Amino acid sequence: YFQVQINISSDVVTCWYFYSRAYDPSAFKTWASKGACPGIPAVLELFATLQAKGFKVFLLSGRDEETLATCTSENLESEGFLGYERLIMRSPEYRGQSSSVFKSAMRKRLVEEEGYRIRGNVGDQWSDLQGDYVGDRVFKIPNPMYYVP
Repeated sequence: YFQVQINISSDVVTCWYFYSRAYDPSAFKTWASKGACPGIPAVLELFATLQAKGFKVFLLSGRDEETLATCTSENLESEGFLGYERLIMRSPEYRGQSSSVFKSAMRKRLVEEEGYRIRGNVGDQWSDLQGDYVGDRVFKIPNPMYYVP
């Protein structure tokens, strides 16, 4: 199987509206739970093109799975991101670990345990594109609003 990973946060739906003020993790979680992050048209076009070419698209997010999974999947659906293979979010076992460690572990699982080959990896943070099993090609989306080490 071939797959493409697209990281979500500010890759698929934008949180830039929220970041127009000083970052407050608690306030962000409250805001994100409303599921009102607008989609990014160019990423939706890329998503649809990849699906039309037969790629299985996985969405990988550092968002907390327990508290934000439902609102995130509903937000993706309302913005037109339909038919992705799977939404993978940060489970409790990865809380406190870096984004790179968490995302590397999830990519490793897809490759070694599930038999996928990662052809491309799209992310707005370098931590999305570093570590193990990043894929044949990586594509960095600019994000001037924040940095995740």
